[in-house]
Amino acid sequence: MKKGRRKTPKTRKYVSLMIVPHNSNRVKTLKTTHPFSKLFLFLTSIVLVIAFLSISLAYAVKENRELREEYMALNSFLVEQQNIARQNIAIISEIESFDKLSTDKLEEFNYQVQNIVSNYIDKEIKSFAISRSTIASNPSLSFVGKISELKALLNFLEDAEEKEDELFSELSDKKAELENFLNSLPTFWPTKGIIESGYGNRLHPIYKKYQPHTGVDIGGKKGNPIYAAASGTVIAAGKSGGYGYMVDIDHGNGLVTRYAHCSKILVKKWQKVKVGEKIAEVGSTGVATGPHLHFEIVLNGEPIDPTIFIGTGKN
Repeated sequence: MKKGRRKTPKTRKYVSLMIVPHNSNRVKTLKTTHPFSKLFLFLTSIVLVIAFLSISLAYAVKENRELREEYMALNSFLVEQQNIARQNIAIISEIESFDKLSTDKLEEFNYQVQNIVSNYIDKEIKSFAISRSTIASNPSLSFVGKISELKALLNFLEDAEEKEDELFSELSDKKAELENFLNSLPTFWPTKGIIESGYGNRLHPIYKKYQPHTGVDIGGKKGNPIYAAASGTVIAAGKSGGYGYMVDIDHGNGLVTRYAHCSKILVKKWQKVKVGEKIAEVGSTGVATGPHLHFEIVLNGEPIDPTIFIGTGKN
């Protein structure tokens, strides 16, 4: 008996499709033995590719939209900044124009102020020079107020110069001229004390008769310092009759000051002295009843009332 061959059973071919959900642990597997399984697999692959491409395209469109929105926002911002920059350029241009105008105006103001101050100084010095010629005929005329104004102006110019104020820095020559002018006016109170006997006719304390008093008597103690009432040159220093020990100082412009009855003289003839400098000491030499300073101001050889310049108070 012939040994027969065992038939090998046919193995079925399957096509499996695995589905893996994102939110589940259960994996689904589909099997098919259909004759068109290859076609099914091919179509499924195409669907998947199309789905993938669709998702990628949708994502690209979304990303493109976001980029476009960002671009539009950025473009809007740049346009806004450009407009702001243009406005700022216009403002800067206006400021530069205004700044130049302001600088010009300040320079003009500076020039005008300097002219006003300079002209004021010239005018006042000239008016003083003219007024001196009328003092002898008008002894009631007083310069104390005007002199105070000029001194205040001088102090202001000195302060401005110390602070390097550009507005007044170019007035240094006028300041020096004003300072020299004021220093040559006998306005400094010549010694410590008060006026005990004024200028004009009076009953002489020794001769017991009325006669002109050519100066003022300022009471004081022997040895008290006597100061130059203004800057000038000593033209007399020594004993002179009833004046006793006396000092005369020439201040220019016809003005001379006299200091009489001194106990001691500290300067020599032709010596230059400055306003406020100590020149002698109070005494009672000559015709005097006690220690005091006889102070005179002589204008062009004629005595005038000293209070016109020094006032009636203390320095």
